[in-house]
Amino acid sequence: MSRDTCFATQGELVKLAYDAFGVLPRKEASHDDIDETQKKAIQKQLARLAKEEGGLLSNFEQVIQTLSSILTAYLPSIQVMSAIGDPLDDLLEAYSWLVREEGTYHSKAETLRYFISIRAIPLLVVSLNQSLLKHRVADLALEVPEDEFWYLPTVAEDGRLVMPLEKVMRWVYARCDLSQTQFHYPGKNPRSDNNTLQQNLDNAIKWTRGARLPALPALFRNFEESFAALAQIGREIPKELQVSIFVALIVARVSSYLARKITDAYGHHYLADVCEQFREYALWIADDVNEFKAELAPVMQRQESPESALYTWLNACSHYWAFFDGKLAAVADTVQRLMDARPGAPLRDDVLAALKSKYGLFAVCSLLDRIQRQSAFFPPHGFVELLYQGFELKNDPATQVGQIDEYAAQVAAYDLDEQLCWMVPWLRGVYHYRNEEFEAAMPHFQAAFENAKYRAGKNQYKMVNQYVEVAAKNDDRRGFKKGIEWAQYLGIKVRWLRDDEPTEEKLDYVCFMLQKARYDHQM
Repeated sequence: MSRDTCFATQGELVKLAYDAFGVLPRKEASHDDIDETQKKAIQKQLARLAKEEGGLLSNFEQVIQTLSSILTAYLPSIQVMSAIGDPLDDLLEAYSWLVREEGTYHSKAETLRYFISIRAIPLLVVSLNQSLLKHRVADLALEVPEDEFWYLPTVAEDGRLVMPLEKVMRWVYARCDLSQTQFHYPGKNPRSDNNTLQQNLDNAIKWTRGARLPALPALFRNFEESFAALAQIGREIPKELQVSIFVALIVARVSSYLARKITDAYGHHYLADVCEQFREYALWIADDVNEFKAELAPVMQRQESPESALYTWLNACSHYWAFFDGKLAAVADTVQRLMDARPGAPLRDDVLAALKSKYGLFAVCSLLDRIQRQSAFFPPHGFVELLYQGFELKNDPATQVGQIDEYAAQVAAYDLDEQLCWMVPWLRGVYHYRNEEFEAAMPHFQAAFENAKYRAGKNQYKMVNQYVEVAAKNDDRRGFKKGIEWAQYLGIKVRWLRDDEPTEEKLDYVCFMLQKARYDHQM
């Protein structure tokens, strides 16, 4: 069994963020002063986190903080840093919620596709608009390419891609009114001989052709040296424009990397679909954003100090997006009631028009789009029936080993060993638990606990708690701590610990209480 039916680990997602920003590949220290030794230490930490080795929560928090610190050295202001960081935080939180609550019956690749289409794109569109407004990035007057969606790749029917990095670099040359050659190697002629500038030009040509993506330190160094060379011949690029260029390059680098990964995993047709979905959602939400700006403009004009203006702005943002979330919830509730009233029937055009008029395009259209997309992610044949059958067996105190064996045979017959690899050992563990055979129960709970990670969704709450309890009853301190660490990593509450700090003293108390307690009624 390949055990490929699962979510990617949260550590793998954090490593993806590092790779997308391209902050680690380097030949020498750059803005962030991360040398080769530190780079290798970070890479080792990321690899351990992706495999979930070592202190999960502390490592997770540390690598995120490290990435934030590195990016701070490249981004021009805390406003831009926050505008980029907030959506990333929201995506990680949404992913954690999905792992904790929904679980999966698909392969890792298909599960990630589900996350992208159903969760990530809608969330990213909303979160980006929220953060851009909240942090008032528009006040920075950053220049960007004229194309509204310059940060998305262009996908041709035959699969040819124009990556955002190429778009931004060509925009830079046009904006500075220079050819690529004269931008990176000012004054180049048959008699000139500057190895550094020639290397910069050669690399820039490769990058615009999409042969490879530059590491962020190399990308910045190339453009910084080009700006300096231009200044030496009297073609100085204004500092404000340089700042805009560097921000656009970072965004384009991330988007280009993710576009490549999506294409490699799913093909160019899915990449085109992702881009189209993002564009549609962004156009739908524009009405909401413009409504907010229009309503707040006269209020902001009346503010008498920068302090009161900032307070008013942040307060308005908070209230507006709470109102926005209320609209999403109201539409979801209304549509669900309408669908329940007429199962299988499409919503009438006049009903849709009324909903759009009342709640706006984004609330209505994005929901209907997600419902349509979700229908493509069917569970495999027999999964739902066997899942419910498994819970019936688990909840029945009269369940015997023979029944569990028969159930395991059914799971195998439907070829669902991967999808339900956590259910069968859980049933065996619960059987032994009810018979007070805690030593015999332990290996089954151990297998169920490990197999349920990134698969079982909200069912992990009971399973993790039972695993921790049985580990305590077996005086298995390592397993006990491992279960608690995973619970905290995923945000699952453990009995007797809840939100308390897991000090040794507190863990001793929790372990003692679980050794004595019985929870047969909560199996």
